[in-house]
Amino acid sequence: VPPPEHIVITSENFKTVANWQYPPVSETPHFIVEIKPYNSGHYKNVSGCVNIAAFVCDLTREIDDAFESHWIQIKAVVGSQQSEYVETSEFILQKHGKIGPPKLNLSRHNDEIVVDIYHPE
Repeated sequence: VPPPEHIVITSENFKTVANWQYPPVSETPHFIVEIKPYNSGHYKNVSGCVNIAAFVCDLTREIDDAFESHWIQIKAVVGSQQSEYVETSEFILQKHGKIGPPKLNLSRHNDEIVVDIYHPE
């Protein structure tokens, strides 16, 4: 069974997801995603990403410390066979995550200009 390919972790406005690709096979592949925070030093299953058929996994609730290194590993299960795990390179939310621009609202009240700034979604 071939392993998942081209695993990419992205984060925008603290919503962090892993995406991957998988070659076509005769049966529907399922995937098991695990995460390893630097401090614990061991992998654990990502809740909601065990035996999933999707090629995406939401990691948002798994990353508590934006400054801590994390690694993801994913394996494929096709029928009764499974691939080896494939590990990503280091992901640090503070370093690799992106924050979108804030929303602005300008209004005029008599001779004043009011600027309201809202957090990104």
